[in-house]
Amino acid sequence: MLPSLKSIGDVKGKKVLVRVDFNVPIKEGEVPAGSEWRLRAVVPTLDYLAQAGAKIIILAHLGRPRGHDLHYSLYPVFEKLKKLWLADLFFSHDVLGAAVERAINNLKNGGAVLLENLRFYKEEEANDETFAQSLSAYGDVFVNDAFAASHRAHASIVGLPKFLKSYAGFLLEKEIAVLSMVRAQPRRPLVLIMGGAKADTKLKLVKEFLDKSDGILLGGVLANTLLYARGLAVGKSMVDENLVSEARKMDIVSNHLHLPVDVAVSRSLNRPDGLNVRPIGRVGENEFIIDIGPDTMALFEKVIKSARMIIWNGSLGLTEVPAFKKGSLVVAKAVAESRGEKIIGGGDLISFLTEENLIDKMTYVSTGGGAMLEFLAGEELPGIIALENQS
Repeated sequence: MLPSLKSIGDVKGKKVLVRVDFNVPIKEGEVPAGSEWRLRAVVPTLDYLAQAGAKIIILAHLGRPRGHDLHYSLYPVFEKLKKLWLADLFFSHDVLGAAVERAINNLKNGGAVLLENLRFYKEEEANDETFAQSLSAYGDVFVNDAFAASHRAHASIVGLPKFLKSYAGFLLEKEIAVLSMVRAQPRRPLVLIMGGAKADTKLKLVKEFLDKSDGILLGGVLANTLLYARGLAVGKSMVDENLVSEARKMDIVSNHLHLPVDVAVSRSLNRPDGLNVRPIGRVGENEFIIDIGPDTMALFEKVIKSARMIIWNGSLGLTEVPAFKKGSLVVAKAVAESRGEKIIGGGDLISFLTEENLIDKMTYVSTGGGAMLEFLAGEELPGIIALENQS
Protein backbone atom coordinates (compact mmCIF):
# COMPACT_ATOMS: atom_id res chain seq x y z
CA MET A 1 0.00 0.00 0.00
CA LEU A 2 1.49 3.32 -1.06
CA PRO A 3 1.59 6.08 1.59
CA SER A 4 -1.02 8.54 0.33
CA LEU A 5 -0.50 12.28 0.10
CA LYS A 6 -3.77 12.73 1.98
CA SER A 7 -2.12 11.16 5.04
CA ILE A 8 0.75 13.66 5.01
CA GLY A 9 -0.66 15.63 7.94
CA ASP A 10 0.01 19.31 8.68
CA VAL A 11 2.58 20.71 6.25
CA LYS A 12 1.96 24.42 6.83
CA GLY A 13 5.35 26.11 6.75
CA LYS A 14 7.12 22.84 6.02
CA LYS A 15 9.42 22.37 3.03
CA VAL A 16 8.15 19.62 0.73
CA LEU A 17 10.31 18.17 -2.03
CA VAL A 18 8.12 17.08 -4.95
CA ARG A 19 9.64 14.93 -7.72
CA VAL A 20 7.73 15.36 -10.98
CA ASP A 21 8.31 14.34 -14.59
CA PHE A 22 8.61 17.44 -16.76
CA ASN A 23 10.47 15.67 -19.57
CA VAL A 24 8.63 17.46 -22.38
CA PRO A 25 9.68 18.67 -25.85
CA ILE A 26 11.40 22.05 -26.12
CA LYS A 27 11.24 23.77 -29.51
CA GLU A 28 12.72 27.19 -30.20
CA GLY A 29 13.16 27.78 -26.49
CA GLU A 30 9.65 26.95 -25.34
CA VAL A 31 7.27 24.09 -24.61
CA PRO A 32 5.12 23.86 -27.75
CA ALA A 33 1.34 23.98 -27.51
CA GLY A 34 -0.11 20.51 -26.93
CA SER A 35 3.02 19.25 -25.15
CA GLU A 36 2.21 20.53 -21.65
CA TRP A 37 0.14 17.51 -20.60
CA ARG A 38 2.76 16.25 -18.13
CA LEU A 39 2.74 19.65 -16.45
CA ARG A 40 -1.05 19.72 -16.14
CA ALA A 41 -1.03 16.20 -14.67
CA VAL A 42 0.82 17.21 -11.49
CA VAL A 43 -1.09 20.44 -10.81
CA PRO A 44 -3.57 18.70 -8.42
CA THR A 45 -0.69 17.60 -6.18
CA LEU A 46 0.95 21.04 -6.29
CA ASP A 47 -2.39 22.72 -5.58
CA TYR A 48 -3.05 20.48 -2.59
CA LEU A 49 0.31 21.27 -1.03
CA ALA A 50 0.11 24.99 -1.81
CA GLN A 51 -3.34 25.27 -0.27
CA ALA A 52 -2.04 23.44 2.80
CA GLY A 53 0.61 26.14 3.19
CA ALA A 54 3.65 24.06 2.28
CA LYS A 55 6.84 25.51 0.82
CA ILE A 56 7.26 23.46 -2.36
CA ILE A 57 10.59 22.54 -3.96
CA ILE A 58 9.97 20.95 -7.37
CA LEU A 59 12.53 18.47 -8.69
CA ALA A 60 12.59 17.35 -12.34
CA HIS A 61 14.80 16.33 -15.26
CA LEU A 62 14.83 17.07 -18.97
CA GLY A 63 16.39 14.90 -21.67
CA ARG A 64 19.87 13.40 -21.46
CA PRO A 65 22.30 16.30 -21.11
CA ARG A 66 26.03 15.76 -20.88
CA GLY A 67 26.89 18.03 -18.01
CA HIS A 68 25.54 21.56 -17.57
CA ASP A 69 24.11 21.98 -21.07
CA LEU A 70 21.67 24.91 -21.14
CA HIS A 71 19.95 23.46 -24.21
CA TYR A 72 18.36 21.18 -21.59
CA SER A 73 17.48 23.90 -19.10
CA LEU A 74 14.11 23.63 -17.38
CA TYR A 75 13.56 27.39 -17.64
CA PRO A 76 11.14 27.06 -20.63
CA VAL A 77 9.20 24.51 -18.56
CA PHE A 78 9.09 27.00 -15.68
CA GLU A 79 7.66 29.66 -18.02
CA LYS A 80 4.95 27.27 -19.22
CA LEU A 81 4.13 26.09 -15.69
CA LYS A 82 3.63 29.69 -14.52
CA LYS A 83 0.88 30.03 -17.14
CA LEU A 84 -0.80 26.76 -16.16
CA TRP A 85 -0.47 26.96 -12.39
CA LEU A 86 -1.22 30.39 -10.99
CA ALA A 87 0.94 30.15 -7.91
CA ASP A 88 3.83 32.04 -6.34
CA LEU A 89 6.41 30.20 -8.45
CA PHE A 90 10.15 30.88 -8.83
CA PHE A 91 13.03 29.29 -10.72
CA SER A 92 16.46 28.28 -9.45
CA HIS A 93 19.25 28.17 -12.03
CA ASP A 94 21.01 25.38 -10.14
CA VAL A 95 20.26 22.28 -8.07
CA LEU A 96 22.83 22.61 -5.31
CA GLY A 97 24.53 25.56 -3.63
CA ALA A 98 24.02 28.70 -1.58
CA ALA A 99 21.80 30.40 -4.19
CA VAL A 100 19.40 27.43 -4.12
CA GLU A 101 19.27 27.54 -0.33
CA ARG A 102 18.44 31.27 -0.40
CA ALA A 103 15.66 30.73 -2.92
CA ILE A 104 14.12 28.01 -0.74
CA ASN A 105 14.50 30.01 2.49
CA ASN A 106 12.77 32.99 0.85
CA LEU A 107 9.67 30.97 -0.03
CA LYS A 108 6.42 31.99 1.59
CA ASN A 109 3.83 29.43 2.68
CA GLY A 110 2.12 28.16 -0.48
CA GLY A 111 5.03 29.26 -2.68
CA ALA A 112 7.16 27.04 -4.90
CA VAL A 113 10.52 26.94 -6.62
CA LEU A 114 11.45 24.75 -9.58
CA LEU A 115 15.09 23.66 -9.44
CA GLU A 116 17.19 23.33 -12.58
CA ASN A 117 17.61 20.01 -14.43
CA LEU A 118 18.69 17.28 -12.00
CA ARG A 119 20.57 15.53 -14.78
CA PHE A 120 23.04 18.40 -14.99
CA TYR A 121 24.62 16.37 -12.16
CA LYS A 122 25.82 12.90 -13.16
CA GLU A 123 25.16 11.79 -9.58
CA GLU A 124 21.41 11.84 -10.28
CA GLU A 125 21.42 8.97 -12.78
CA ALA A 126 24.19 7.21 -10.85
CA ASN A 127 21.88 7.10 -7.81
CA ASP A 128 24.61 8.65 -5.71
CA GLU A 129 23.59 8.52 -2.06
CA THR A 130 25.52 11.67 -1.11
CA PHE A 131 23.69 13.59 -3.85
CA ALA A 132 20.34 12.29 -2.57
CA GLN A 133 21.28 13.29 0.96
CA SER A 134 22.21 16.79 -0.23
CA LEU A 135 18.80 17.14 -1.90
CA SER A 136 17.05 15.82 1.20
CA ALA A 137 18.59 18.60 3.29
CA TYR A 138 16.32 21.08 1.47
CA GLY A 139 13.09 19.48 2.70
CA ASP A 140 11.13 18.08 5.59
CA VAL A 141 9.02 15.70 3.49
CA PHE A 142 9.28 14.05 0.06
CA VAL A 143 6.47 13.43 -2.44
CA ASN A 144 6.98 11.30 -5.56
CA ASP A 145 4.54 12.32 -8.30
CA ALA A 146 6.76 11.22 -11.18
CA PHE A 147 5.24 7.95 -12.35
CA ALA A 148 6.90 8.33 -15.76
CA ALA A 149 10.35 8.32 -14.10
CA SER A 150 9.65 5.74 -11.39
CA HIS A 151 11.09 2.90 -13.44
CA ARG A 152 14.49 4.58 -13.02
CA ALA A 153 16.68 3.87 -9.97
CA HIS A 154 17.90 7.47 -9.79
CA ALA A 155 18.86 9.49 -6.73
CA SER A 156 15.77 11.72 -6.67
CA ILE A 157 13.48 8.72 -7.16
CA VAL A 158 14.87 6.00 -4.89
CA GLY A 159 17.43 7.89 -2.81
CA LEU A 160 15.24 10.53 -1.16
CA PRO A 161 12.91 8.05 0.62
CA LYS A 162 15.99 6.86 2.53
CA PHE A 163 16.28 10.25 4.22
CA LEU A 164 12.78 11.76 4.33
CA LYS A 165 9.28 10.60 5.21
CA SER A 166 7.81 10.01 1.75
CA TYR A 167 4.41 9.92 0.07
CA ALA A 168 2.85 9.20 -3.32
CA GLY A 169 1.40 12.19 -5.14
CA PHE A 170 -2.11 12.10 -6.60
CA LEU A 171 -0.87 11.39 -10.14
CA LEU A 172 1.31 8.48 -9.04
CA GLU A 173 -1.58 7.01 -7.03
CA LYS A 174 -3.94 7.31 -9.99
CA GLU A 175 -1.50 5.73 -12.43
CA ILE A 176 -0.93 2.73 -10.16
CA ALA A 177 -4.65 2.28 -9.49
CA VAL A 178 -5.68 2.39 -13.17
CA LEU A 179 -2.81 0.29 -14.51
CA SER A 180 -3.17 -2.27 -11.70
CA MET A 181 -6.78 -2.79 -12.81
CA VAL A 182 -5.67 -3.15 -16.44
CA ARG A 183 -2.98 -5.65 -15.47
CA ALA A 184 -5.14 -7.73 -13.14
CA GLN A 185 -8.55 -7.59 -14.84
CA PRO A 186 -8.24 -6.58 -18.50
CA ARG A 187 -11.49 -6.57 -20.43
CA ARG A 188 -11.66 -9.08 -23.28
CA PRO A 189 -11.26 -9.00 -26.20
CA LEU A 190 -8.02 -7.21 -25.33
CA VAL A 191 -5.89 -5.65 -28.08
CA LEU A 192 -2.34 -4.34 -27.69
CA ILE A 193 -0.85 -1.91 -30.22
CA MET A 194 2.93 -1.49 -29.98
CA GLY A 195 4.99 0.82 -32.18
CA GLY A 196 7.59 3.54 -31.78
CA ALA A 197 11.37 3.45 -31.57
CA LYS A 198 12.04 1.71 -28.22
CA ALA A 199 11.59 -2.03 -28.56
CA ASP A 200 13.04 -3.78 -25.50
CA THR A 201 10.31 -3.04 -22.95
CA LYS A 202 7.60 -3.50 -25.59
CA LEU A 203 8.91 -6.99 -26.38
CA LYS A 204 8.62 -7.91 -22.68
CA LEU A 205 5.00 -6.74 -22.66
CA VAL A 206 4.19 -8.63 -25.87
CA LYS A 207 5.58 -11.83 -24.38
CA GLU A 208 3.69 -11.25 -21.11
CA PHE A 209 0.37 -10.69 -22.92
CA LEU A 210 0.73 -13.19 -25.76
CA ASP A 211 -1.63 -15.62 -24.05
CA LYS A 212 -3.65 -12.97 -22.20
CA SER A 213 -4.70 -10.88 -25.19
CA ASP A 214 -6.84 -11.41 -28.27
CA GLY A 215 -4.76 -9.34 -30.66
CA ILE A 216 -1.30 -7.77 -30.67
CA LEU A 217 -0.64 -5.28 -33.47
CA LEU A 218 3.00 -4.40 -34.09
CA GLY A 219 4.72 -1.60 -35.96
CA GLY A 220 7.85 0.51 -35.61
CA VAL A 221 11.22 -0.85 -34.49
CA LEU A 222 9.75 -3.88 -32.73
CA ALA A 223 8.03 -5.06 -35.91
CA ASN A 224 11.20 -4.38 -37.92
CA THR A 225 13.23 -6.42 -35.45
CA LEU A 226 10.87 -9.42 -35.51
CA LEU A 227 10.80 -9.38 -39.33
CA TYR A 228 14.59 -9.06 -39.52
CA ALA A 229 15.02 -11.90 -37.02
CA ARG A 230 13.06 -14.15 -39.40
CA GLY A 231 15.30 -13.27 -42.32
CA LEU A 232 12.88 -10.91 -44.05
CA ALA A 233 14.33 -7.86 -45.79
CA VAL A 234 13.86 -4.58 -43.92
CA GLY A 235 16.37 -2.52 -45.92
CA LYS A 236 17.99 0.28 -43.91
CA SER A 237 15.19 0.33 -41.32
CA MET A 238 16.08 0.58 -37.66
CA VAL A 239 16.20 -2.72 -35.79
CA ASP A 240 17.24 -3.50 -32.20
CA GLU A 241 20.24 -5.78 -32.65
CA ASN A 242 20.20 -6.65 -28.94
CA LEU A 243 16.78 -8.28 -29.32
CA VAL A 244 17.34 -10.29 -32.48
CA SER A 245 18.36 -13.50 -30.69
CA GLU A 246 15.35 -13.30 -28.36
CA ALA A 247 13.04 -12.40 -31.25
CA ARG A 248 14.07 -15.54 -33.15
CA LYS A 249 12.66 -17.65 -30.31
CA MET A 250 9.22 -16.03 -30.48
CA ASP A 251 6.18 -17.64 -32.06
CA ILE A 252 5.39 -14.95 -34.62
CA VAL A 253 2.82 -17.18 -36.34
CA SER A 254 0.54 -16.99 -33.28
CA ASN A 255 -3.05 -16.19 -34.23
CA HIS A 256 -2.90 -13.31 -31.75
CA LEU A 257 0.24 -11.64 -33.11
CA HIS A 258 -0.13 -9.44 -36.17
CA LEU A 259 2.94 -8.09 -37.93
CA PRO A 260 2.62 -5.79 -40.96
CA VAL A 261 1.78 -7.60 -44.18
CA ASP A 262 2.82 -4.59 -46.24
CA VAL A 263 4.74 -1.40 -45.49
CA ALA A 264 5.31 2.08 -46.87
CA VAL A 265 8.96 2.78 -47.70
CA SER A 266 11.10 5.78 -48.55
CA ARG A 267 14.76 6.36 -49.39
CA SER A 268 14.80 9.18 -46.81
CA LEU A 269 13.61 9.41 -43.22
CA ASN A 270 13.05 13.15 -43.47
CA ARG A 271 10.99 13.47 -46.67
CA PRO A 272 9.08 11.24 -49.14
CA ASP A 273 11.82 10.11 -51.52
CA GLY A 274 10.68 7.19 -53.67
CA LEU A 275 7.63 6.73 -51.44
CA ASN A 276 6.09 3.36 -52.24
CA VAL A 277 4.27 0.37 -50.78
CA ARG A 278 6.05 -2.99 -50.55
CA PRO A 279 4.89 -6.44 -49.48
CA ILE A 280 6.75 -7.71 -46.43
CA GLY A 281 10.13 -9.11 -47.46
CA ARG A 282 10.39 -6.97 -50.59
CA VAL A 283 11.92 -3.87 -49.02
CA GLY A 284 14.88 -2.63 -51.07
CA GLU A 285 18.34 -2.44 -49.52
CA ASN A 286 18.36 1.38 -49.73
CA GLU A 287 14.83 1.83 -48.40
CA PHE A 288 13.48 2.63 -44.94
CA ILE A 289 10.19 1.31 -43.58
CA ILE A 290 8.41 4.50 -42.57
CA ASP A 291 4.80 3.35 -42.08
CA ILE A 292 2.44 0.40 -42.32
CA GLY A 293 0.82 -0.27 -45.70
CA PRO A 294 -2.87 -0.19 -46.71
CA ASP A 295 -3.48 -3.94 -46.29
CA THR A 296 -2.00 -3.77 -42.80
CA MET A 297 -4.17 -0.76 -41.99
CA ALA A 298 -7.27 -2.73 -42.98
CA LEU A 299 -6.15 -5.74 -40.92
CA PHE A 300 -5.43 -3.61 -37.85
CA GLU A 301 -8.77 -1.76 -38.16
CA LYS A 302 -10.63 -5.09 -38.20
CA VAL A 303 -8.88 -6.32 -35.03
CA ILE A 304 -9.44 -3.00 -33.23
CA LYS A 305 -13.19 -3.05 -33.95
CA SER A 306 -13.60 -6.22 -31.89
CA ALA A 307 -11.79 -4.88 -28.79
CA ARG A 308 -13.34 -4.10 -25.42
CA MET A 309 -9.97 -2.84 -24.16
CA ILE A 310 -7.05 -1.38 -26.12
CA ILE A 311 -3.54 -0.70 -24.79
CA TRP A 312 -1.50 1.46 -27.17
CA ASN A 313 2.10 2.65 -26.89
CA GLY A 314 4.09 4.09 -29.79
CA SER A 315 3.05 5.32 -33.22
CA LEU A 316 3.21 2.98 -36.22
CA GLY A 317 5.08 5.33 -38.55
CA LEU A 318 7.33 8.37 -38.48
CA THR A 319 4.48 10.72 -37.63
CA GLU A 320 6.72 13.78 -37.44
CA VAL A 321 6.80 13.70 -41.27
CA PRO A 322 3.25 14.39 -42.53
CA ALA A 323 3.61 12.00 -45.50
CA PHE A 324 4.56 9.16 -43.14
CA LYS A 325 1.70 9.35 -40.64
CA LYS A 326 -1.16 7.82 -42.62
CA GLY A 327 -1.04 4.41 -40.93
CA SER A 328 -0.91 5.85 -37.43
CA LEU A 329 -3.80 8.18 -38.26
CA VAL A 330 -5.97 5.36 -39.64
CA VAL A 331 -5.30 3.30 -36.52
CA ALA A 332 -5.84 6.32 -34.26
CA LYS A 333 -9.26 6.98 -35.77
CA ALA A 334 -10.19 3.31 -35.40
CA VAL A 335 -9.15 3.40 -31.74
CA ALA A 336 -11.05 6.67 -31.20
CA GLU A 337 -14.22 5.14 -32.67
CA SER A 338 -13.90 1.95 -30.59
CA ARG A 339 -16.47 1.44 -27.85
CA GLY A 340 -13.84 -0.30 -25.73
CA GLU A 341 -11.63 1.24 -23.07
CA LYS A 342 -8.55 2.92 -24.56
CA ILE A 343 -5.38 3.08 -22.45
CA ILE A 344 -2.49 4.93 -24.08
CA GLY A 345 1.02 6.00 -23.10
CA GLY A 346 4.21 7.40 -24.57
CA GLY A 347 5.08 11.05 -25.19
CA ASP A 348 5.32 10.92 -28.98
CA LEU A 349 1.99 9.11 -29.30
CA ILE A 350 0.26 11.52 -26.93
CA SER A 351 1.62 14.51 -28.84
CA PHE A 352 0.46 12.98 -32.13
CA LEU A 353 -3.06 12.28 -30.85
CA THR A 354 -3.22 15.79 -29.41
CA GLU A 355 -2.23 17.32 -32.76
CA GLU A 356 -4.92 15.25 -34.49
CA ASN A 357 -7.56 16.29 -31.93
CA LEU A 358 -8.12 12.68 -30.89
CA ILE A 359 -6.66 12.70 -27.39
CA ASP A 360 -10.05 13.40 -25.78
CA LYS A 361 -11.39 10.17 -27.31
CA MET A 362 -9.03 8.10 -25.15
CA THR A 363 -10.26 6.60 -21.87
CA TYR A 364 -6.99 6.99 -19.96
CA VAL A 365 -3.77 8.77 -20.90
CA SER A 366 -0.79 7.58 -18.88
CA THR A 367 2.08 10.00 -18.37
CA GLY A 368 4.48 7.06 -18.51
CA GLY A 369 5.84 5.42 -21.62
CA GLY A 370 8.49 2.97 -20.44
CA ALA A 371 7.13 3.02 -16.89
CA MET A 372 3.65 2.07 -18.10
CA LEU A 373 5.03 -0.79 -20.18
CA GLU A 374 7.22 -2.14 -17.39
CA PHE A 375 4.39 -1.97 -14.86
CA LEU A 376 1.95 -3.77 -17.17
CA ALA A 377 4.60 -6.40 -17.91
CA GLY A 378 4.63 -7.23 -14.20
CA GLU A 379 7.96 -5.65 -13.35
CA GLU A 380 8.50 -3.84 -10.06
CA LEU A 381 9.25 -0.14 -10.44
CA PRO A 382 12.15 1.08 -8.26
CA GLY A 383 10.33 4.31 -7.36
CA ILE A 384 7.32 2.37 -6.06
CA ILE A 385 9.47 -0.05 -4.09
CA ALA A 386 11.32 2.88 -2.51
CA LEU A 387 8.05 4.35 -1.21
CA GLU A 388 6.82 1.01 0.08
CA ASN A 389 10.11 0.14 1.80
CA GLN A 390 11.12 3.58 3.07
CA SER A 391 13.04 3.81 6.31
